[in-house]
Amino acid sequence: MVERRVSVSPNKTLDYSSKDENKKTQRPKSRMIRSPGQVLRKVLLFVCFIQVVVTVYLAFCIYNSAFSTLKGIKNLPKLEDRQRYIPPQKEGHQKLILDFDIGKHEADIVLAEQEMSPHEGQEAVVQLGDGEGSGKQVRLRRLPVVELWSKAAIGSYLWHHILEGPESLDDSIQGATVGELQMTAFMLRYRSGPGITPETVPEDVRSLVLVVNGRTDEKVKEARLWLDHLQAQNVPPTTILVMLGNEQCDNGWVTSYLAPKGVVVAVLVTYDDPRVDQHTFHQWPLGVATYRQFPLIKEEQISPEAPRKYMCNLRATIYPNSSRSELYKFLKNSTLTSSQCHIKVRESWVSNESPDAMDEYVQTLLDSDLTLCPAGMNTETYRVYEALGTGSTPVIEAVVTNGHCAASPWRLLKRHDPPVIWVKSWDNLGKVLAKERRYSKQYKALRRLRVFQWYEWFKLRMRDSFVSIVTTSLLQPG
Repeated sequence: MVERRVSVSPNKTLDYSSKDENKKTQRPKSRMIRSPGQVLRKVLLFVCFIQVVVTVYLAFCIYNSAFSTLKGIKNLPKLEDRQRYIPPQKEGHQKLILDFDIGKHEADIVLAEQEMSPHEGQEAVVQLGDGEGSGKQVRLRRLPVVELWSKAAIGSYLWHHILEGPESLDDSIQGATVGELQMTAFMLRYRSGPGITPETVPEDVRSLVLVVNGRTDEKVKEARLWLDHLQAQNVPPTTILVMLGNEQCDNGWVTSYLAPKGVVVAVLVTYDDPRVDQHTFHQWPLGVATYRQFPLIKEEQISPEAPRKYMCNLRATIYPNSSRSELYKFLKNSTLTSSQCHIKVRESWVSNESPDAMDEYVQTLLDSDLTLCPAGMNTETYRVYEALGTGSTPVIEAVVTNGHCAASPWRLLKRHDPPVIWVKSWDNLGKVLAKERRYSKQYKALRRLRVFQWYEWFKLRMRDSFVSIVTTSLLQPG
């Protein structure tokens, strides 16, 4: 039987193998073309996996942190096992032992009923009664009292606007008001009104803040009477003088009352007095015109988001041959400012305002984006602080006024970087107003809020400064 052989050419064999390989390579490509969503699903699954891993890791970190915190709290030493260091008793320091049961928890202890001087720091030792910790003694420290006698309007600014202290009629002295604030290191007791005289104030005061007016010669005489009365006492009080200074900074009379020969250990004075050294002399803000009953403005009265009626305002007394008269002429002759700015001037200074006039003035400030603040007898004016308190940006004439003040005006305010506009001449006001017209409503709303909040912050800084001066000068002398 003849065997039939089929001859297969090499070319055909290669053709078959190439076809198989082409089919294998084309299948994945065709499968990818048919299912494009598979890649996206894989990517999403990978992202979800990463999120799960991160979440588990964060949960582990939080658990570990909480466990460490609880473990640390459990290991804290008990306060009742620690003995507090009690300094040795100083000479003249009074100590009172109160032996009665105050119970297991806190109790109010009235030391005023004891025969102890209210103007010195007192220490009371209280015996614990039945219950936990019975038999132990608790030492209570009575805060020293610092008297604050206000005989000038800046005393009202200090008490009501800086310290925001309470005030009520004094039942024991006709025509007097009193208030009390507890500070960290002392108790501040406020007295004010025409009924407060050298004859009606207590004589056993050891620490005193006296507020006087030194603006004119007549006011200086009244201030001298107070200081002479203090120095004539058998045990004169250590005194801080808060003074409305002379507008030309002629305050040299106060040096004769400075320690060690006098009773005054520190002076807080308004305006840019060249004697300010941040040791004995400290600069104090002029503040708002409380003698005209300028109110304390609250944040809800500002309404920063509401557009204001006037672009600017000027309410001032116009003095002849002054920069105020030049400013008034510019505003009067400008068609832009006459329609967009509120202008009301007078030719003579008025010491007091009627309630209606003050309400109108405050409303004008609340209705104005800018408040023009020309210099008066001194470059520092009440109007600047009144504008800041109402969210109206002050445009301040930064010039050196006549007298003996420092060559750099507005020294205190500039040190705190205020949100104001400085001009050296009112000739530049046109550029300021032209720029003001280009600002958006949103910008002006944010600026009103920033101006008001800066002023609140500034008052807090002045409060801290006052407390620091009282603490270092009266309670920690030397």
